[in-house]
Amino acid sequence: MSGQGVERGFLLDVVAPAGEPLFFTWRGRAYRVHSVLSRWCESGGWWQRASVHESAIDEINDGARTSWRVEAAPEGALAIYDLERDESSGLWRITHHG
Repeated sequence: MSGQGVERGFLLDVVAPAGEPLFFTWRGRAYRVHSVLSRWCESGGWWQRASVHESAIDEINDGARTSWRVEAAPEGALAIYDLERDESSGLWRITHHG
């Protein structure tokens, strides 16, 4: 990647024992989170949950996400990444700010 840019992808291996990411693997390399710069939650379509019968609530993916901006590195210089976990599916997404 040359210059300032943004890369996005999905993460399959994230170690987050208490919910906060400590390690992750991206593009075949293991990264250690050195510090969490910020954390935020984005609620999804809460109105969808409110309008659906209680028995079907587990089937709704309203897009709620929890995100962490972290400094991490496999080796060498630290870089900034946004790690985002989808609350319904548990899938992780990464954005690298290069």
